[in-house]
Amino acid sequence: MRALDTPRSSKVHITRSIPSAILPWCCLLLCQASHANLDVGSAGIDLAGIDSSVAPGDNFFTYANGKWLTSASIPADRSSWGVGEELIEATNQRVSALIKELNASRDARQGDARKIADYFASYMDEATIEAKGLAPLAPTLKRIAGIGDRVALAHWLGETIRADVDVLNATNLYTDNPLGLWIAQDLDDPDRYLPFLLQGGLGMPDREYYLSKSPQMAEIRRQYRAHIARVLRLSGTAAPAEHAAAIFQLETKLAAAHGSREEASDVRKGNNHWRRQDFDTRAPGMNWSAFLQ
Repeated sequence: MRALDTPRSSKVHITRSIPSAILPWCCLLLCQASHANLDVGSAGIDLAGIDSSVAPGDNFFTYANGKWLTSASIPADRSSWGVGEELIEATNQRVSALIKELNASRDARQGDARKIADYFASYMDEATIEAKGLAPLAPTLKRIAGIGDRVALAHWLGETIRADVDVLNATNLYTDNPLGLWIAQDLDDPDRYLPFLLQGGLGMPDREYYLSKSPQMAEIRRQYRAHIARVLRLSGTAAPAEHAAAIFQLETKLAAAHGSREEASDVRKGNNHWRRQDFDTRAPGMNWSAFLQ
């Protein structure tokens, strides 16, 4: 497998992401769409990337990848690059072409094809999106503003939880919800499935971003606070700097209660079986009845 993780080039390669909600539909339509204008390339072993001056038995990695490593460069908008990233980029480009083809003849489309075209057109209509402003969020913001006590807060947090983390299959530990939900086989009894709750609620990746004393992290924190204030300002929130400070302070308190990334990714430490009554004694403060309901 070939991958680079150190920038070597100023070449820029930028694409706009396709909304993930329509990707499953696109997969269903791949066999129905025209591929005439798509350069699907060729498959097989990249012989040009092989360094035949190296004996495979001496260093097979260098033999298989040597010339590619000396000639490949990381696009300026990426932190790494390799055949996996190339495959993802090519797939995104081809899906984009398929969607644009559907969109070009949207009025003649029916069924799922029309849904994809309409969704794409809506997603790309920035003028309408900007004109609507925060209006589409008004019902959600109204419900949040109506949270008046701990019971209502716990109910809201439980109602909005999603299965959004995956420890073993994707090493995905991050959730912007206060708690992330993972459903998997019991680590002690593979004949049953159990819910796992993971720590979350931070805007930045993990506790070190909030608590580390390194100058680099301190600068990231400064920029993050400025970012929060700017988003609040764009939303029309009064006193954005003061609200940003309060949000950052709350996230810092959450971070202080978190385990480290190393602890969170240690499956053995996550193998904790709690009974319902354990939540009230081992994690007091949350109204667990309202949350779990």
